[in-house]
Amino acid sequence: MYQSSPRWSVGLASVPLALALALGPSVAPSLAMVPVDATPAAAPVIDTSAPLPDPDVLAAKLAAISTKGIGKVGVVVTTTDGTVLADRSADTPLTPASTMKVLTTMTALDALGPDRTFSTRVLDSGAKRIFLVGGGDPLLTSKTSTSSYKPASLQALAKATASALKASGRTSVRLRYDASLFTGPRWSSYWKSYWKGWEAKVAALEVNSGKLSSGRAASNPARHAAKLFAKWLRARGISVTTIASATAPADSPELARVTSTTLSRIIHRTLLVSDNVAAETLSRHAAISAGADPSFAGAAANVKAWASAHGLWTSGMRILDGSGLAPGSKLTPNALAGAIRLALADAGFTPIVDGLPVAGESGTLKNRFDDAKEAAGRHVVHAKTGTLSGLAGLTGYVTTADGAVLVFAELGNDSYSYYRVYDWLDREAAVLAGCGCR
Repeated sequence: MYQSSPRWSVGLASVPLALALALGPSVAPSLAMVPVDATPAAAPVIDTSAPLPDPDVLAAKLAAISTKGIGKVGVVVTTTDGTVLADRSADTPLTPASTMKVLTTMTALDALGPDRTFSTRVLDSGAKRIFLVGGGDPLLTSKTSTSSYKPASLQALAKATASALKASGRTSVRLRYDASLFTGPRWSSYWKSYWKGWEAKVAALEVNSGKLSSGRAASNPARHAAKLFAKWLRARGISVTTIASATAPADSPELARVTSTTLSRIIHRTLLVSDNVAAETLSRHAAISAGADPSFAGAAANVKAWASAHGLWTSGMRILDGSGLAPGSKLTPNALAGAIRLALADAGFTPIVDGLPVAGESGTLKNRFDDAKEAAGRHVVHAKTGTLSGLAGLTGYVTTADGAVLVFAELGNDSYSYYRVYDWLDREAAVLAGCGCR
């Protein structure tokens, strides 16, 4: 198999907000801010009779792509049945960044099913108190959205709540908000502190992906959601005298609710734009389903348990969160490729395959594969991206020029430039697309 290049170990400065969607950490736009095409990509046609690349020829072509300036690399290329065609430190655990979301979303889909939805409710406890109760809807918006994902909104919830209150003769309430579904800290101790201004905290009650209208992260996502809900209630003629955090009494009757789109659609968007808050939220729902603690630690342990149960876990790997933001997380290229093969083989994981960005077309790959050496990958590379300071990854599948579907995972760590890693990732994937290779 082809050999590694000399190691480099050079850091990288923090990333400007203007580049946040494409660079690391990925800061996904809320549905209220940026419309996203919700059309799933066409499923691959796996032709087992299509000619496969010769491993020696493929290895030589991949080895010819420079890794200068990238300290550590790991690559594996396989057929859909797991036959290895190329391997470069494929069992070496490296920081996966947002390619972690493949494991997180597969864990959630396996636990909850594609049609699972999440409700945000308003409960009536009497004494002029109503409770806004978060159900962990990662796509909840403030204003009703025209997005094709059809997210639930606080505006719609306020309309239904106001109607119910007026029907019982009430026009003044004290608002309480309840985000107790999830436990533990809202911010991971493994995340960089300088991300706090832009990267959202994780809460069971969160609106607009935890962002303010300025794009900055809300310091208290649940309270921010409650204040926006109060605004919509007032617009409907309901006076809100106080807003405070409290746990809703278990026997409180329901006044109104709004329900999210299905989990399959949530996963599509999570992978397409690399939504960190959604990934963390889904990892907690999966943890609840498994009887684990819906916290950073509990959710991460549950994803590890899922990976172990599916034969993907090996010594040295480490999962610290559900989004891949933690630089200390480690996965191997073999584990990522194994997850992609499972997604392609099992129709139950179709939403994972549908959600992978397409090179030159959608999501975090829309503006990638942008030069002549990468052009062969455009429209045929379907892959989850990952980016943090000084590192990047890409894992997915590609249809070769001969019609064969290949699975790949590439991770590059310890670089002086994420652009340098992007070039290496995209050019390797483009080589696969152009095969041939016999």
